[in-house]
Amino acid sequence: MKKYFSSSLCSSFFNLTFFCAIFFISNTILAQQDAQFSQYMFNSLYFNPATAGSDASYTTMGVFHRSQWINYSPTFDDGGAPSSQVGFVSMPLNSINSGVGLHFANDRIGPLSSTEVQISYAYHFNLKNKDRISFGLRGGMYNQRIDFSQYRPNQENDPNIPSTGVENQFQPDLAVGLYYQSVKGYYVGVSTNHLLQSTFDYSTGINITSLQPHVYLMGGSSFDISPSLMLQPSAILKFTSGALSYEGSVLLNYNETYFGGLSARASNALDAGIFILGVNMLENKDLRITYSLDLVTSGRDAKQPTSHEISIGYRLPSPKPKVLPTIRTPRFRF
Repeated sequence: MKKYFSSSLCSSFFNLTFFCAIFFISNTILAQQDAQFSQYMFNSLYFNPATAGSDASYTTMGVFHRSQWINYSPTFDDGGAPSSQVGFVSMPLNSINSGVGLHFANDRIGPLSSTEVQISYAYHFNLKNKDRISFGLRGGMYNQRIDFSQYRPNQENDPNIPSTGVENQFQPDLAVGLYYQSVKGYYVGVSTNHLLQSTFDYSTGINITSLQPHVYLMGGSSFDISPSLMLQPSAILKFTSGALSYEGSVLLNYNETYFGGLSARASNALDAGIFILGVNMLENKDLRITYSLDLVTSGRDAKQPTSHEISIGYRLPSPKPKVLPTIRTPRFRF
C-alpha cells in the first residue's frame, strides 16, 4: 500500500521554498557564477539534485556544449571566451520511490577552469492527488585549475600569485534541493549548492578562491493549446555573486516532434535575447537535438555579440520492478 502525504505537506513545501529563497537572498554571496546554460529546461539535474529520477517512465541522459562570445579575443595570451560542458544520466528507482543521477561538468573562464563530478540521490513522496514532492542530496568532487602564467600582477613577486605555472586542487562539494511535480503539468524546485564553501589555497595558506552557495529557483509548465500544439513556458532565478539574475522562455512544440521558441536573460538590465530550436527524433521521440543562439545586448564593448549552445538528449524506458511469481502450496492455500 502506498503512503500519501496530506495537502498540508504541500503547503509546507512552498513555505520552505520561499524561506530558502529569502534566506539566501538576504546574505551576500561572494563567488564565481556557475556555468551558464540557455537550455536550462533540459538540464535540470545540473541545477537541482531533487530532479534525479523525476521521470518515472524513463532513464534520461544528455550532453551540453556552450561556446560563449564567439570570436572573442583576449588582450594577451590565449585566455579566450568562456566555454562550458555538461553530461548527465538520471535514472528512476521506482521500486523504492527514488532516483539517482550522475553529472560531469567543465567550465573555463580565462585562466580559471573548474571540473566537477557529482552523484545525486532523490526520494520521491507521492501525494494523494498523484503529485510528487522530491528531496534531493548531491555529493562529489570539485576541481579548480588556475594558470597563473596568465595573470599580470601590479607588484612583482606578489605572494597572492604563488607560481607562474598551472596549479590544481580538489575539494569535496555538497548540494541539496526540493522539487514539486504536478499531474497538471507544472513543476517548481529550489536548490542550493556548494554548501561546504570549500576554499582553494593551492598549498599557500592564502584563500585564493572559494565556493559559496548558489541558489536556484526553477519552474515551468506544459499544456496543450490544440491537438498538435503544446506550449511550454519556464523560468529560472539564480542568486549568485550577491546579485539576482533570471531567465524566462516560451517554447512551442508541434506534434511532439519539432519545437522552438524565445528566451531572455536579465540581471539589472536585459543581457541577452535567445532563440531555441530543436527536434525529437526516432519512432518514440527518444532522441532530442537542440540548438540555441544568444544575442548579447549588455557589455557589448567587452564581449562578442553571439553565444552558441547545442545539446543532445536520449531516453530509455526505465526498468520495471521485477514481480516475483506467486508460489502456492497445500499448507497455505486457503
